[in-house]
Amino acid sequence: MNALIVKKVNITKKKDKISYLLESLNKYKASYTVIDYNEVEDFYKKIHSKNYKNDYNILISFGGDGTILKSARIARKLKIPILGINAGTIGFLTAVNNLENIDNAIKRIVDKDYNYIDRSMLDVKVYRDGKIIFNSYAVNEATITTINISKISKYKLFLGKENNILTELSADGVIISTPTGSTAHSFSAGGPIVLYDVNCFIITPICPFTLNQRSYVVNSKKSVNVEVLSNRQFVDVDGRINFDLVLGDKVVITELKNKVKYIAFENNTFFENIRNKIKAL
Repeated sequence: MNALIVKKVNITKKKDKISYLLESLNKYKASYTVIDYNEVEDFYKKIHSKNYKNDYNILISFGGDGTILKSARIARKLKIPILGINAGTIGFLTAVNNLENIDNAIKRIVDKDYNYIDRSMLDVKVYRDGKIIFNSYAVNEATITTINISKISKYKLFLGKENNILTELSADGVIISTPTGSTAHSFSAGGPIVLYDVNCFIITPICPFTLNQRSYVVNSKKSVNVEVLSNRQFVDVDGRINFDLVLGDKVVITELKNKVKYIAFENNTFFENIRNKIKAL
């Protein structure tokens, strides 16, 4: 096994126990490379080189959910699964939530005693005057919102190539999330929890200026097209990167063809995570 480890450095000293992980990898004679959370963007650019040859067969995320969100594009590009080890706070996406279980997790991976969970990602594009001026990918969500939080904004939402109108929205913003992201920002804004294997987008308005605006769950085979009808807006992708929008811009969100594989163990179920992490059930 040859692992690429993405490590979050600014976690509390009490939980900064990557030595547990490295000792286990050495014990089972696994090779590894450690990169810092802040080096992810540079590494992502590096693997796009035509001369780059991938020797890794697993990505290990050592941090919190934010570390996984930032690392997922690498795993997708290299076509390798992610093992999430929670050394942060919530750890909803992590398979190992107790550092004392690291050795057992590594042994099970070496023995190929684990399962996969396939999770979808968003392709987020911004069109201005018919041209793509921004493109990024998201695991959780794309959030379109106002720079002026005290000033209400307007959006028009369409579905698919047919551009069928879904709704016109007056709100502080709108969140388009994957099922994975249904337990993140969308959930905080009042959206529903959706199982990770459902092929859908969740569209959740942020503080809508009407009593009848609620979340929409739509088929992810159709794009979600958001026309920006107000100035001073931006699109935020997974809390990782944002891009300023102007009146008339169109944000087009589609599902990426290839999903990301997350390593999971049989005692790490979706509903257990909901009960333990957000006390929803």
